[in-house]
Amino acid sequence: MNILMISNFDDDEKFEDIVISRAFQADGHKVVFVDNDYDERLDDFFDLFIQRNSWISETKLESVDRKNYKFRNRIVRKDLPRINLDGKFDGKDKEYLVDLYKKGYPVIPSIDSLKDLSLLKNTDKYMLKLKDSYSGIGQSVLNIEEIKEKFNDLYIIQPYMKFISEVQFYFVKDKFEYALEFIPCKLPVCPLPKVYNYTDEELKLAKKMAGLNGEYYGIQRIDFIKLEDGTLLLTEIEDTAPYLDLLNLDKDVREKFIYDYKEMVYEYCKLKNKK
Repeated sequence: MNILMISNFDDDEKFEDIVISRAFQADGHKVVFVDNDYDERLDDFFDLFIQRNSWISETKLESVDRKNYKFRNRIVRKDLPRINLDGKFDGKDKEYLVDLYKKGYPVIPSIDSLKDLSLLKNTDKYMLKLKDSYSGIGQSVLNIEEIKEKFNDLYIIQPYMKFISEVQFYFVKDKFEYALEFIPCKLPVCPLPKVYNYTDEELKLAKKMAGLNGEYYGIQRIDFIKLEDGTLLLTEIEDTAPYLDLLNLDKDVREKFIYDYKEMVYEYCKLKNKK
C-alpha cells in the first residue's frame, strides 16, 4: 500500500509522525511524508491519505486560511481513502462548543452572541476566542466593556476560569489508549505531562465525548480543564491533527498505541476496498 502522510516540516511535532510512518514501513508499506501544501498531482499515486500534525506554524498564520486547507477539501471532494479527515468538531471551528453547551454537556460555558452573556454567570473577566484557531492563538482576557466593544461573529465568548490542570484523553477511533495531565506553566519552560490517574466517571465522560463523532476513523484527543473542585469541563474535541506526546510516553504505552492505530487503519482500508 502506498500511503501519503500529511504533516508539517516546519514543526518539531513532525518527529512523532516519523515514528508512526516508520511503523507502517516496517509492515511493508511505502510511506511518503509531505507538507500540508503538497502538489495535487500526488493524489493520483497513493492508496491512502493520513492527516497527522498538519497545523500551520505560528509564523505563517497571517498568510494562510487554516479553515480551508486545500488538501482537506480536495481529498474529501474526491472521496479518496482517508484517515483523520472527516471529524465533526475542531477541524471545522469552535462553534460546536456553543452547541454542546446549549445541549447541557459538561463544556466550558460558551456563547456566540452578546445577548447570551447572562448565561455566563459569576464572572468579571471573559475569554474571547477565535472560532477558527488553535493553541490559544488570537485569544484574549477582557472585561465586559471590552467584550462588547471587540466581539464579532468570528469569536466565541467564555468565562475566565481558574483551573489546576489540563487533562487529555487519547483515542484510536473509539478505543481509549491513555490519558495525560498538563500543569499550567509559562513558556518556554514547561514540565513534561504526566500520566493521569483518571476515575471511572472521568473515563466514562471522555468516552461519551469521543463517541459524538460516531464511527470515526482517526485519532481523537478529548481535552478538559480540571477545576479546583475536581470537575472536568470540555475545552476541545481534537479530531483533526492531534499532537500525541508519543515521544514522552513509556515504551509499552507508545507501542500499544501504534499497534492499535495501524489496526484501525487496516480495518478502514478493508472496509473501503469492499465498497
